[in-house]
Amino acid sequence: MSPRIALLLLCLSWAALYLPALGDPELRGEEIRRILPAQGMLESGDWIVPRIAGEVYANKPPLINWAVAGMFVLTGSHSEFSARLVSSLSMLGLGLASYFLLRKPIGNEHALLVSLALLTTLTLISKGRLIEIEALFTALFGIACFLWIRLWTDERSPWLVWTLPYLFLGLGCLVKGPVHLLFWFPFLLGTLRSARQMRTLLHPAHFLGLLLMAGIFLPWVILNIRAVGAGEASVGNWAEELAIRGDVTQMEWDRWLTNPLKIPGGFLPWTVPLVFALLFLWKKRIRVDAIGRLDAVIRGGLIALAAGYLLICLLPGGVPRYLMPVYPLAALVTIELFFRTPETARARYEKMANGLNRVLLAIMVAAPLLMAFLSGVRPDGSRILLLVAGTAAVVMTAILNRTVWKRQPTFLHTAFLIAAGGIALLPGIQDFQGEGDLFRKAAAEIDAKTPPRSRVVYFADEVFRNRFTKHLRLLYYTREPSSAIGENGALPEDATLFVGLPESEAAMRAKLGDRQTMSESTIDVRRVSLLVWQLKPAS
Repeated sequence: MSPRIALLLLCLSWAALYLPALGDPELRGEEIRRILPAQGMLESGDWIVPRIAGEVYANKPPLINWAVAGMFVLTGSHSEFSARLVSSLSMLGLGLASYFLLRKPIGNEHALLVSLALLTTLTLISKGRLIEIEALFTALFGIACFLWIRLWTDERSPWLVWTLPYLFLGLGCLVKGPVHLLFWFPFLLGTLRSARQMRTLLHPAHFLGLLLMAGIFLPWVILNIRAVGAGEASVGNWAEELAIRGDVTQMEWDRWLTNPLKIPGGFLPWTVPLVFALLFLWKKRIRVDAIGRLDAVIRGGLIALAAGYLLICLLPGGVPRYLMPVYPLAALVTIELFFRTPETARARYEKMANGLNRVLLAIMVAAPLLMAFLSGVRPDGSRILLLVAGTAAVVMTAILNRTVWKRQPTFLHTAFLIAAGGIALLPGIQDFQGEGDLFRKAAAEIDAKTPPRSRVVYFADEVFRNRFTKHLRLLYYTREPSSAIGENGALPEDATLFVGLPESEAAMRAKLGDRQTMSESTIDVRRVSLLVWQLKPAS
């Protein structure tokens, strides 16, 4: 397959998986904590201290918020689509980087397969369609790894090998802190030990790379500490979060005991060929002799995978998604080891995989139609278009797999089927995973209690922000003008509706000052009651 065709198919696969109905589902999970600080930065001009409702939000560094704010400016919209486009484009960047950086070390065909494996890993698809930290964090770490592999296998100058990748690692620190170094150093140590080049870790260029990484991350840390102090409003909060992950007293035993089985599921569907290849490696029917630099890279990737797996399994607060940054190395190891398995065994696997692909074909055609029927919601024109386009894409892909791409490995067939099927299937899955536009409807109910152009103000105190995170979505969905104040904020004079938790009623009354209420009511949102006070105009 020519590089131009490979690149075209790679981009089409990304578009099919990460763009259809991207902005349709209601916000989920932690998405609101990525959007509200970004909006606050645009309003206040303070790019150093992330805030929600005017109060410091110190759970994570701000790069994800900067990226969302930048996308809002570029698109001219604060929509869910614009916010999630950050994660979607992160996955495109990872896919393109893996293809271009690995073409020389492993060849055009294998580089394409690594890129497609990453784009079609189910966990990465899920996170790449949400504005969450994991997609951007994984992309930055993966690009750093692949860039280092390319430079090191090309035997480029140490001043390039040990500096350029650390620029991306520094950006990764601004996304989630330096936790990715727990995977980076096992990869380096495993690779360099296999190549008998451990001394290169002591090269001055490596220390310069570490300084560059710190130079990207530490200036923001220092400015943040100057603004809010080093306690719970800044790095103290990160330290506490890390301590909680290792606190045995807060361990959820059922989750912890099942982690060894759940973690491999995060890399599906490529866990299957990875385990298949590892069995042959275990039986010593695959040779990874570290004679060449690529063999050393494979060994290093295996060590990073093993170290990460053991770390997450042993960590009391570990969850499978913590291993996501290692998925780029897992994809590389999977492709390279699989094609080193004995030819007869690989032929048997291909035969089995072809049978599974026929099952996958049936699922990709039937599941979107079944989900549309079970949802009980009459699909609109855009969803009908996606159903038709998805079905046509799956059928066309199946035909190409049996004709033009017949001699291509089943990896390619599986990846293209997943990509084609995602056009119609993924929007429906997101609908089922959501809460049926619950918070959009609740925000509309609150809007209905106020005249047009009247200001709704939420009292988003610490209890609201930390115990009822989902309800922060009301701040996003309530029509403009609306705003929120925290425990240290003042009620705006033009506020006409004041909304908060019943348990915060005393604090809300203190915020009223001389203002009087005209009426009081409650609204129930996801089994949580909210006070809704209509206020008299300020005198």
